[in-house]
Amino acid sequence: MDRLTPTVFKKMFRVDRPTFDEVLDRISPFISARDEQKAINSSGSVITMKTRLAVTLRWLAGGSYLDLCFAWGVSSSTFYHPEGIIWPVLEAIDAAFTIGFPFEDDVALEDLSNGFSEHSGGILKGCVLAIDGFGVSTRQPFKSEVTRPKDYRFRKGGFAVVVLAGCDVKARFVAVSCNHSGSTNDIIAWQDSKLFHALEVEGRLPPQYFFIGDEAFTNTAQFMSPWPGKLCFYSSYEFLLHFVLTFPPLPVQDEA
Repeated sequence: MDRLTPTVFKKMFRVDRPTFDEVLDRISPFISARDEQKAINSSGSVITMKTRLAVTLRWLAGGSYLDLCFAWGVSSSTFYHPEGIIWPVLEAIDAAFTIGFPFEDDVALEDLSNGFSEHSGGILKGCVLAIDGFGVSTRQPFKSEVTRPKDYRFRKGGFAVVVLAGCDVKARFVAVSCNHSGSTNDIIAWQDSKLFHALEVEGRLPPQYFFIGDEAFTNTAQFMSPWPGKLCFYSSYEFLLHFVLTFPPLPVQDEA
């Protein structure tokens, strides 16, 4: 692992070495150390924090647990164990890092807007979040776990949990919600989220900014979504963005 080139390292773990080291330092206090003698008796050695993080990040990047257990000398029973590798590291990451949309942070909002503006050549000036829903596959829940297991059946097959995720222009998660079953429509999950309430009910986003999403969402003053189908040489989404952002709104006259 230490001999990997920077390029290969980032491809394997989806982060560079400085970021890896920062994550390692920040999650270490949140993972309780196992009894060293017990670990030696059970597996012959102690699994270091560095190995735990490397295995977890590689697994999140798509690696097979079988290959990871073989490469790092970890038993398959330890991999998914509640006190093993994956779950303690994931829980530590959740505890060490916070996520949430920066409604009150003017600097962060402007950074988000500049990212979309530069990437789109100025077309998406003012956009601060791209949001969409997707289904994360899971097994069929037991009746002891949920009230209505059949609600988790996903429209594309199998069972799933609907995740509503918002990203910046570099596809980094800024906001996320995963509170609904696989049969839930994106718009329902959106309208039931805290982010929707903050945007559309409380009006916490400054008026010069907006979100974007696909046609599953409703177009509002600060949420841009397309209509389905094609129009001339533009897709509906491209036409909407081009028209709204190219032509400024009509001036509002003061009432006499």
